[in-house]
Amino acid sequence: MAKRKLNLTPFKDYLIGKSKSKETIKSYTRTLNQFLKLINKKVNEDITKEDLQKYQVWANKTKSYKNNTLIPKYSAINVYLDYLDKPEIWIKKHRLHPPKQIVPNKTPFTRDEIKLLFKVSNTHPRDNALFKTFYYGMLRRSEIVNLNIDDIDFQRQKIRVGNSGFNPKRNKHAEINIHPDCLEAIKNYLEVREPKRISEKALFLNRYGNRIGKTDIHWTIKRYACLMGLKKKVYPHLFRISAITHMAQKGLNIEEIKRQSRHTDIETLMGYIQLSDEEVKEAYMRGISFEDKDIPKPKQEKQEPTDFYKDLELKLIERLATGQITSEAYSHAILKLKEKSNSEVSGYQ
Repeated sequence: MAKRKLNLTPFKDYLIGKSKSKETIKSYTRTLNQFLKLINKKVNEDITKEDLQKYQVWANKTKSYKNNTLIPKYSAINVYLDYLDKPEIWIKKHRLHPPKQIVPNKTPFTRDEIKLLFKVSNTHPRDNALFKTFYYGMLRRSEIVNLNIDDIDFQRQKIRVGNSGFNPKRNKHAEINIHPDCLEAIKNYLEVREPKRISEKALFLNRYGNRIGKTDIHWTIKRYACLMGLKKKVYPHLFRISAITHMAQKGLNIEEIKRQSRHTDIETLMGYIQLSDEEVKEAYMRGISFEDKDIPKPKQEKQEPTDFYKDLELKLIERLATGQITSEAYSHAILKLKEKSNSEVSGYQ
């Protein structure tokens, strides 16, 4: 028996009229298709509270969806209820209430980690340009995916975001500043970029010469984080969190950060700034004290290894990444390197 095919075009048109992004439309229609097939109803048929309850049981018990997965699914069904133009009182009483969002680890990259990431990827033009565009541009993953070559204005040092038909914030175009270091990395990448088709206008390509995808980006970042030995959870949006936090640490005001990050809501932006307890304490003491002498001097941190040893460690990481040495040889060399580095540091103290 052939599978029943649903015509979701009217609902898609409704979402387009509501200025939903391409990604949102794709997600919502996928959920609606799942929902209607479960309750065995056609598009535009009336929905009952029993239908909603059936989906909730199925999603929570049968599929065991996690909170963050349920949130967009419930949102899609609630939007569909609005589309059906059901009475407002009924919707208010029976609409699906999404669970509390589980916020992922937001511990940002340190500045040293960003610098090391740039160094490690320096021999891989695409990855180097990808990381620098993420960080300097504070871009979201979907914005990176949809970025085209002609979005880069090398002369004015700007990047145009949102002209590819997708922008999470109301399909609007935006021009943002971009650091010369990032532009240089993009130039280096364009020299070796090999599209499958001459007409391919995407900036970042996968290994097959097509527009890069979200999964490729995800695993590229994971691979480098593993090579660097990072223990924190690393994901694409962490670049945006890190850049916003670093700007705040450097003393930029909220309006300046808001303009560059393209946030429209101050409260949301504030949630991105991840200051450590020590930074908050130091700022508190500096702001509340009447005299500078009242501010206790922070304990001197353990001296970092010399630049000489940092360079050696970087070379070892690069050799491990290119398969020139085994992981066992890498671990042994790093251990010896740290022993010599700590010995040298203690000799200077």
